[in-house]
Amino acid sequence: MTDQLISQLVDFGALGLFSGFLVYQFIQMQKRLDSLVERFQEQVNAIGEDFDKRVEEMRARYDVVIADIRSDCRENEARLQNEVKEAQRELLARERQSLANIKIGD
Repeated sequence: MTDQLISQLVDFGALGLFSGFLVYQFIQMQKRLDSLVERFQEQVNAIGEDFDKRVEEMRARYDVVIADIRSDCRENEARLQNEVKEAQRELLARERQSLANIKIGD
């Protein structure tokens, strides 16, 4: 088949040879373009995977930070509740003492 094609292109002269060259060039450029597209797709996939990995790492770090902050808040809340209870006890004790002093003074 290729021998017949070549002989027909030669029979058409310069235009036949030029058209054969254009077909050859088109096929080679398609191969090259396919290769470039494939490499580009691989790069895009690699970038996407790297991005996903970095996002997951950031989420893990921030989850730890948020957990620490929440833990600190819970500790501070518990400490403040204990301080409020202690202050209430002291005030109640002072009030009882004042009432006792008033009763004794009567």
